[in-house]
Amino acid sequence: MDLLDIIGKKVLTVRSFRTDRRKKCNLRPEYILFDDKETYIELIEQDYYTYHDCSASARHICVHKDKSVWKKIFDNENDYYPKANTGSCWSVSL
Repeated sequence: MDLLDIIGKKVLTVRSFRTDRRKKCNLRPEYILFDDKETYIELIEQDYYTYHDCSASARHICVHKDKSVWKKIFDNENDYYPKANTGSCWSVSL
């Protein structure tokens, strides 16, 4: 899938991934879930050796369509996929 596949879809939630349940701040956006309940964007860190001159916050944007993964991310908000801090400290530029 590519970015053209998300045209017309609405963002439902932006989620992070955490392994430490106590950590509640500085949660970077890692998943953007859309309202069709199967399409999501995964923001993956770029390899610093390949992209050594880019910003440390630069990400690869991967568009996926998978109902079971979408549901897993959406349903585990309190455990592994909390809402990301989407304030002024993180931004996505396309």
